[in-house]
Amino acid sequence: MKVLVTGGAGYIGTALVAQLLMEGHSVRVLDKGIYSLEPLLIFSAADRFELRVGDVRNEETLTNALDGMDAVVHLAAMVGEAACSIDEEATVSINEKVPSKLLALCEDKGVGRVVFLSTCSNYGVSSPDVLADEEAALTPLSLYARTKVAAERDMLGFNGKTVTTVLRFGTICGLSGRMRFDLLVSELARDAISGREIEIYKPEAWRPFLHVRDGVRAVVHVLGSDVAKVNRRVFNIVGENLRKSDLSDMVLKHFPDAKIRVTAANPDNRDYRVTGARIENELGFRCCLTVEDAFLETVESVRTNAFRDAAWPGHSAIPLPERKPLIGTVS
Repeated sequence: MKVLVTGGAGYIGTALVAQLLMEGHSVRVLDKGIYSLEPLLIFSAADRFELRVGDVRNEETLTNALDGMDAVVHLAAMVGEAACSIDEEATVSINEKVPSKLLALCEDKGVGRVVFLSTCSNYGVSSPDVLADEEAALTPLSLYARTKVAAERDMLGFNGKTVTTVLRFGTICGLSGRMRFDLLVSELARDAISGREIEIYKPEAWRPFLHVRDGVRAVVHVLGSDVAKVNRRVFNIVGENLRKSDLSDMVLKHFPDAKIRVTAANPDNRDYRVTGARIENELGFRCCLTVEDAFLETVESVRTNAFRDAAWPGHSAIPLPERKPLIGTVS
């Protein structure tokens, strides 16, 4: 299968490209490179890999990137409230308007499938006694989640020939070639091994988690599933539900001397548990990695200095200042 991955240089994207290539697919990435394209350079020698640098908001760029493709995995987005609040107009354009444009272009180009990456943040707050399934009410608490909900409506309401599937990912954890340390489990791992004080907001709040490797396996599984089972369907992709207090206990299990403090700073009022039973029952996909797996592998990566600086601001969803390409003469 020939697959276009938009936003393929991101945290999930780099792991997805590796998985697709490993399973024999051909991959084209379209990415503007606002977080750097370095994680993709390792794939440059692969015959089945192509990188195109460009903005998904540019219709000509997006149209050309779809040439010859069988499927699209649409990851390109501004992610998280901190990044989305920097330029709300751009966030709406990228997260909400581009997916609708993409569908129309895919229909014109005869692209067979679109898998849209969404988020369990769409559930916002739900009863702690109930596992939210795909039919649960969506109560987005942030601009990021609101734009994802709007894009989902376009995906699931599309009536063309292109097959559309929405995947709502839990909070991602685990290692990636484009690492993020602004995500909860990654941040805990970095701070625990570094001896920093750890702050926890609303320790009894629930959150669904997903190891990045399970997430990309789910995408590939959906791409290979029977069209009739995935068309106009939404699936939660969740490894396990944990309270933040459970995460604190996990940290103390491995770092008994860790300093953990409950804080009212950096409020995040999301509180929900999510079931991933639909994809297991209907498509036979099951997550196999745990939050503890992600925590320990991230701890080990920091301990062995795999990152030059795990506190570098570039290890977050907030774009760094845009860099201009160097113009020179090759002799």
